Amino acid sequence: MNDYIEELKSLLTQLAAEERSDVVDFYTEYLQDGHFKTYNDCVRELGTPHQLARKVLADYSIKNLNTASRSGNRTSHPRDDVKTIWLMVLAVLSTPITIPLALGAIGLFIGVVAVAISVLLAVLGVGFGVVFGGLVSFATGISVVGSDFWVGMFYSGIGLVAIGAVIVLIPTFKSLFDGTIHGITLFSKWLYDKLVTRNRAEKHERGQRK
Repeated sequence: MNDYIEELKSLLTQLAAEERSDVVDFYTEYLQDGHFKTYNDCVRELGTPHQLARKVLADYSIKNLNTASRSGNRTSHPRDDVKTIWLMVLAVLSTPITIPLALGAIGLFIGVVAVAISVLLAVLGVGFGVVFGGLVSFATGISVVGSDFWVGMFYSGIGLVAIGAVIVLIPTFKSLFDGTIHGITLFSKWLYDKLVTRNRAEKHERGQRK
């Protein structure tokens, strides 16, 4: 059992020291109470240390996002969302689920991500297109301003307006990007909850609380 716990502990370095200690103490107590003495006994009960660690990391990442959201202090952090998505994907891939269910879940996840990325790329494409068109219009205006002042000013003005509009909309584009990433995170969490169930230790703890 000690080898199992030590291996699990070594895989939880992403957690804060207090969180890691809580997890190790919880599973150590559970395995001791259940008289799971050998490494293989622990694996049969809780899965391999890698499987358990991936689930623990995903659960804590989700918990932190939920806590921030409930407190009203959450600001968009795409890096945190991407990390949470990745941890949930690893946890799902480590879960012993049937192949058809796994393939269906992976296909659904890829489909949602593909649609989201397509929307973002389309928005970025429009933005870059407007900027490029604005630069061309501005350059055209500058090139003809000597021969026809008003025509040159007209094209230059259109170019500056187009570029300025994109600059003004940059915060909107950023919000759209952050919101899309967070939406994928919420969808991933929903899928994670459907596929990854509580292990026996968690069910035992929940039963004691009732």
